[in-house]
Amino acid sequence: MAPNRRIEILPIEPVLIGHTLLSSAPRGDETQIAEVAPRRPAELLCHRHQTSQLRVIRGAVDLIVLQNRRFQAIALREDEATWLVIPPGVPHAPINRGCLPAVLVNAVLHHANGLGPEVGDQRRDSRRIPPTLLEEWQALVA
Repeated sequence: MAPNRRIEILPIEPVLIGHTLLSSAPRGDETQIAEVAPRRPAELLCHRHQTSQLRVIRGAVDLIVLQNRRFQAIALREDEATWLVIPPGVPHAPINRGCLPAVLVNAVLHHANGLGPEVGDQRRDSRRIPPTLLEEWQALVA
């Protein structure tokens, strides 16, 4: 059976306890906090041995993904809480079009790669934009 290589958007299922609204992260092998600086050039990345499960907790980002040989922009915002699941092998690039840094939580799932979980997929592969998609890429990241 081939692995799922499609982006999934999962709703947050919050629970109100007193005056506190709680929500749990998806299952992951490690949790990372990432800060996406505003107005930086976009870099297309692809993780070979991890699934990224992202949620914006401050600010907003446009996540550009390459899926079905087309680029797609997915808006992620702190006030529209969702988890975005990026499986291994899906090229993606976060873009912060705001003035302040955006903060994301990444509940990372490591997949067997022969290197062991301590090495995981810390190496990110930068991807060149295929010439046939360059115009579409430039329109999305502008």
